[in-house]
Amino acid sequence: MQLADAKGGQTVTIVSNNAHGKAFARLNSLGLMEGQKLRVLSSGFPGLIVDIKGSRLAICKSAARDMEVSL
Repeated sequence: MQLADAKGGQTVTIVSNNAHGKAFARLNSLGLMEGQKLRVLSSGFPGLIVDIKGSRLAICKSAARDMEVSL
């Protein structure tokens, strides 16, 4: 499933990051890499707010569509 499809309150594990170039590097530098667990705090129209390693991070829907996750 894509991260964009996750609902608020779910804890998911990143399986793969399908972004390319600078987007891939930026997501990795923020800690969004394979095997990392994160909790979706809210998902709405503009994007998602996730809790990763104790920090809140806003992710736009287009970036969230590039990330495959599992429950």
